[in-house]
Amino acid sequence: MIGRLRVAFARIGLPAWFIVIDLLWIAKPDVLGIDARHYQRAATEWLAGGDPWKVTEGGIPFAAGPHTLLFYAPTSLLPLTISVGFWMVLGIAAVVWMVRRLDIPIWWVAFPPLAHALWNGNPQSIVLALLVAGGTIAAIGAVFLKLYAAVPLVFRPRQLLFVVVALAVTLPLLPWQLYITDGFGVTSHLSSAWNGSAWRLPILIPPTLVGLWVLRHKGAEWFAVPAVGPATQFYYVSMAMPAVISMPLAAAALALPVPLMTPVLVMVLAVIEVRQTGLAAALGRPASQPVAPTATAARILDRP
Repeated sequence: MIGRLRVAFARIGLPAWFIVIDLLWIAKPDVLGIDARHYQRAATEWLAGGDPWKVTEGGIPFAAGPHTLLFYAPTSLLPLTISVGFWMVLGIAAVVWMVRRLDIPIWWVAFPPLAHALWNGNPQSIVLALLVAGGTIAAIGAVFLKLYAAVPLVFRPRQLLFVVVALAVTLPLLPWQLYITDGFGVTSHLSSAWNGSAWRLPILIPPTLVGLWVLRHKGAEWFAVPAVGPATQFYYVSMAMPAVISMPLAAAALALPVPLMTPVLVMVLAVIEVRQTGLAAALGRPASQPVAPTATAARILDRP
């Protein structure tokens, strides 16, 4: 009976849960495409010789890294509405491809943190697809779009090395001095950020980091950004999606736009791991295959 309920929840309850949250919290007409518009206006301002981090949208200043501007520079040639539409369609296409790549049902597109990125037109959806795709070129593209995408690459050191080289080569092309003056885009962003990671309550940072270490072979690279990244937004939680596609209850928890949910989940999963394997094994055991719903997803999660 319990097994049937679990299957029913995974197949019917979870997608319904996603859709309800999307309709109640995500689908707000006034923020449709707001990030795509913001990023594009910032890039256009940079090309015009201005300071992109002074560009605001809805009272919120631009906060992405300098390399992000490179992607939006070419679309500055288009009318703003066309450019916004282009980036939103590209985000949807990237997510549909990613879902097929992970070999999971199409309704995962409605996973609320991911739907948040799609609705706002934020390139986070493209970043996640690139990280799932794997490969050095995709890794470079992901980090250029969002600097925090380098965090999961700590678990792929060879790719991270190439990313660092690519970042260094393009340094002279970008307004780093303005970025540093603005506090690396974080200082001005702190007051407007959802801030759902352990940084919201700094006392949780050490146990969350310990939890990530315990889960280092069980998807920690996907949890890291939303768990301990500073000034996080709700769409950052979409980074954890590849790690929870085989855990319906965990996915349901992360679907809630509630701060601290990811660090709490990391700690809970770490405790379960310790109970199953023992403390010594959890802190120092050799690498093992992470749990995933399909062979395809397993290969992606286990990619070095």
